[in-house]
Amino acid sequence: MDLEANFGRAYFEQRRDRNRQLAARSATPALRNMHLEYARLYEQLLQTEDAQAASA
Repeated sequence: MDLEANFGRAYFEQRRDRNRQLAARSATPALRNMHLEYARLYEQLLQTEDAQAASA
């Protein structure tokens, strides 16, 4: 997957970091878990992109 074609790597890094911040501030466990899941998914996208770049 080419992250640059749609949003750019910085976009996904910012979304990951923002969701981590929101999770840290959330007093509601369900919302905290949702933000942490989004952060995990963004991290997974970034790692996949890194792996594809390394194998290219």
